[in-house]
Amino acid sequence: MRTLILLGVVVGGLVVAGAIHISQSNGQIEISIDKQKVKNVAGTVAREGEGFLRSAAAGQDGSVR
Repeated sequence: MRTLILLGVVVGGLVVAGAIHISQSNGQIEISIDKQKVKNVAGTVAREGEGFLRSAAAGQDGSVR
């Protein structure tokens, strides 16, 4: 169940970021994925996550553990 929720959050984030486009016409739904944008978003998320973890590990005195 957690995996399904995580997948929904990831896909929703990619839709909001504009990496996945969903359109509907003539009773058909078309989903397109911009691979380059997905790579850019993933890289940005990885860098920001690493920075967040480093700042959390630094604690109050600023030294990295």
